[in-house]
Amino acid sequence: ERTAKFGSTTHVIKIRVKDCGEHYVYWLQPTPNYHYVWSVDTDVCLHANPLSEEWRNQFYVSESQDDLHTDYNKGKDWYRFTTGFQMMAEKPPAPQYSCGAKRAAYINQGHPNVEEGVVTREVCIKTDSEGLNQACTSKENIRVKNCGDYYAYQLNPVVQDMAYCVYNRKTSCEPKVVHAKYGELAVVNCTLNSEKDFDSSEVEWTKLNSVKLPADGLSNIEMSDDKMLLNINNIADQNAGVYALFIPSTETSELVEVILYSAVEAGKKFYTVKEGGDVTINVEINVVPTPAADKITWVKVPNKKLNGDRYSLSEDKTSLTITGVTAKEAGTYRVSVKFEVGGKKFNKSSDVIVQLEEEEEEEESGLVM
Repeated sequence: ERTAKFGSTTHVIKIRVKDCGEHYVYWLQPTPNYHYVWSVDTDVCLHANPLSEEWRNQFYVSESQDDLHTDYNKGKDWYRFTTGFQMMAEKPPAPQYSCGAKRAAYINQGHPNVEEGVVTREVCIKTDSEGLNQACTSKENIRVKNCGDYYAYQLNPVVQDMAYCVYNRKTSCEPKVVHAKYGELAVVNCTLNSEKDFDSSEVEWTKLNSVKLPADGLSNIEMSDDKMLLNINNIADQNAGVYALFIPSTETSELVEVILYSAVEAGKKFYTVKEGGDVTINVEINVVPTPAADKITWVKVPNKKLNGDRYSLSEDKTSLTITGVTAKEAGTYRVSVKFEVGGKKFNKSSDVIVQLEEEEEEEESGLVM
């Protein structure tokens, strides 16, 4: 024996039910009045209408009112989300115009498990001016069923400018641009806003959108167990570029650019000096460990050695001073450094121009009669 209830009334009727294995048999009584009928309960999981709009993502923010969307008067029915985690967001999105709507709607209670069947849940509808910690002042009741891999929702959107938000995963990589010297350890560190259903085997890394990691040519890159951190050991030319993280199941992505400092970096590329004056050229060697002084050489382009009393180098050869500069000393100077990173040899250089200051011609003045 079971009790049958009729929606929006307090009326109940006793019925009898028998489980016949592949079907049920019911002993029923007449309904309270002609407004009510006995109905067949179909599996809402199989017939829920798909909602596949990407703008429902809780981290999507419309840039203008022209990009706002609404579920208003979509009609009372069963729906399912097919993007993100395929479930309604459980927390209020913070920025204005989140979820591509003026008023974003999110579930205010936890989702049911499979065993609970169809349950009633409360949905909060955020106004466009409310912050993250808003009170749930505008709300509606919905029905939810856990279908295993996704959820089905019986929705009846009747609020204007409102749309339902989809829960999604968001990655964050800081910093977005990683700078490093040759031979250093460069770290690309990313995190997730949620570990919900996270499987590290999902994570994909590519370099320049073509080389999938791990790669033979990038064997100096180590990946953490959860694949959210890259350690680039003994970084060199082959490692510079853009790295892309991608998680296919939720279409989550992030870009990080790795930039190598120039192995030889001049503070100034162009010096102007008066004839007979002195000039000092300083450079920085961006290599770890710092190469010995005998690995650093200076020449005057094309390949003239610096001889004579006018030239003097600092002990570490990162500074060149030219005294009493004349037209003979003016020109382009090249500093080069030889070093090794990860068993590979490099020879990098940088050019600096020294130019004499032009003398201003004296203008002749005269009287006009």
